[in-house]
Amino acid sequence: MPGGSFSRRDFLKLFGATAGCFVATAAATPFLPALGTARAAPGAFHFPQGLASADPQPDAVMLWTRVEALDAAAVLPNGDVDLYLQVATDMSFERVVVEQAVRASTRSDHTVRVFVQGLSPDTIYYYRFYAGSDRSPYPGRTRTAPLPGTKRKVRFASLSCQNYESGYYGALRRLTNDDIAAPAEEQIDFVLHLGDFIYERTGDVPEGRPIARIVGPLPDGTAPWEPDGTRDWWRKGGQSAVTLADYRHLYKTYLTDPDLQAARARFPFVHTWDDHEFTNDAWQSYASYFDDGEPAQKRKLAANRAWFEFIPAILSKGPSFNGIASPAHDFRDMRVEDSPMASHDDGFIFEGDNAKALSSLTIYRALRWGSMLDLVLTDLRSYRSPPVVDKKIDTLLEGAPLPPVRVVQLLDAGRTANDGKPPATISYGGREIANPRAEAPPGTHMGGPQKTWFKQVMKASKAEWRIWANSCPALQIRLDFSRLPFAGLEDGYAGTDTWQGYPGELKELLTFLMDEKIGNVISLSGDYHAFAAGRLPVDPDAETQRDAAVEFMTAAVSSSSMYSMADRRTRGSGFFHRAVTLEDENGSEPNWNNTLVNGLRAGILANYSRSDYLFDLVRNERASPGLDYIDADAHGYTLVTLDETQAEVVQVNVGDVLSDAGPEGSPVKCKTRFTVKRWAGGEEPALEGPAFEGDAPYPWKLKHKES
Repeated sequence: MPGGSFSRRDFLKLFGATAGCFVATAAATPFLPALGTARAAPGAFHFPQGLASADPQPDAVMLWTRVEALDAAAVLPNGDVDLYLQVATDMSFERVVVEQAVRASTRSDHTVRVFVQGLSPDTIYYYRFYAGSDRSPYPGRTRTAPLPGTKRKVRFASLSCQNYESGYYGALRRLTNDDIAAPAEEQIDFVLHLGDFIYERTGDVPEGRPIARIVGPLPDGTAPWEPDGTRDWWRKGGQSAVTLADYRHLYKTYLTDPDLQAARARFPFVHTWDDHEFTNDAWQSYASYFDDGEPAQKRKLAANRAWFEFIPAILSKGPSFNGIASPAHDFRDMRVEDSPMASHDDGFIFEGDNAKALSSLTIYRALRWGSMLDLVLTDLRSYRSPPVVDKKIDTLLEGAPLPPVRVVQLLDAGRTANDGKPPATISYGGREIANPRAEAPPGTHMGGPQKTWFKQVMKASKAEWRIWANSCPALQIRLDFSRLPFAGLEDGYAGTDTWQGYPGELKELLTFLMDEKIGNVISLSGDYHAFAAGRLPVDPDAETQRDAAVEFMTAAVSSSSMYSMADRRTRGSGFFHRAVTLEDENGSEPNWNNTLVNGLRAGILANYSRSDYLFDLVRNERASPGLDYIDADAHGYTLVTLDETQAEVVQVNVGDVLSDAGPEGSPVKCKTRFTVKRWAGGEEPALEGPAFEGDAPYPWKLKHKES
């Protein structure tokens, strides 16, 4: 460890910090150790949440850690801790290129973000932090992006949904171990995390499923949950986060996981968020657990601040994109109160404290990887309009198994429905109510400014591929109830908390891609706790379908699978449960994949016959328009490889995650492979696959075994 001493003025010059983010530049200058805690005895500090890197640029990367004092006497009088950072081009740190003093403050819960610049492009670096004589327990490994214009293959992984209490992170250990064992040219460049990094609720594990591990009581939190029959997925004593201390507790707990730490130390991460970083089914600063929810501006501010403290990302210092300024910025503290969501602008952003809370942190941004990839990250929670299916609409739709497509599309269109002549009333099942959205603007998932930016970036992109980091799936996932004879039901959306709740804006964006002849767009999504693949049609209900892009959905790392939730909620329903689960004298297996892709009649038939002839008679190829594949009983991650000719996508299913797989990582149950050849703008993509290695899911396993 280098020695020496210097003045307080010299020390302060080294910091160069604003808003809790330090700046370091690669330079061949001697290191000057931090004052205050540099002479602390060994064992005075440790780094319980590990370290991480994020958002690689050709010449820069963001580094992160968090330190805790084991000896209270070792900290500075105000509770801060002085650290220093080393960055090297070798794991033994013989070729150090950065040495920088930084300070972990009590105000940021002793987290540190260091923006390291002046690095060489397309280069692997190693980094570590010191506090006194104590060093982070292992070096981090990161890399920079290639220079713009560089043509080389890019390979990365995508992740989503890692409820700590629902399961272990053996999938992350498998990803890390496989990458270490792979040849250098096959190792991944970064990890894309699509959100639900934490879950703001504890006890959020369905009855009948063991709790893998306990987050513990929150410092503040809501009153412990007492089951009342309305929330079958909440365990007795469960809480939800309400304060900054609560959200910090969750991040600190999740980040003690050794498999998550190993992945964050191995790969630079690129993050967006989904709802659980704030609140379930979040929209703007609204919490929506019960009935239609309640304003929660203080919670939104606390959630934003905690995300900024624990999730490294290059925001305020992000570069422009082909002349388009980056909208992202670091956290800005402000005072807000939980105020009613009264008036909103024409883009559906509610004003006052809501708008202030939203403006505290902006994370949508774009990253470039040579000439091969432009990565466009969106925020689909902070600016979305209120859900169209509220308590009043739920009452109207009583008896409907799922929200009818017709009703959702009409409500979402607002005053633009029927070419600007919206109906005065909405009816269903012989009931009728006044149209609550007749004078409202059309729904929005992105919000006006983000949508404008998204279109500008997509149009300005010159890369071979455009990847849309899309936390909420855009794939159509429906049930074709209208094809059930004598049922008198309408086709329904299997969930409206995703793009299916905002069909008008999705159609607008896909039309834009087609009209502007923007090809090679792949959406990567998560949220639904399933693997899926398919095409994104401009108008899924048109007689002739035109596809503008493709989407690959990644399964949860550890959260309960889509199938397990559907199976639980339909038990006792008889008829509909058969569409979810096949049961016979040999046991049971998921049927949900079959039903979603091939239709309800095919799903029901599978319980009674495996006849190909009958299957072809009842199958509905457009049950979920564009959906080609889904594995709803899976956990794992997705690998993406892009080159000048094609995209290869491999969905890695590790199966059950209820037990700790240990340092070996979870075994792989199945790898499902797809390819997409590059396509010219204005044309349609062709999705090839699935091809299986391992245990294919039903119904594909029938053909897989035959082949």
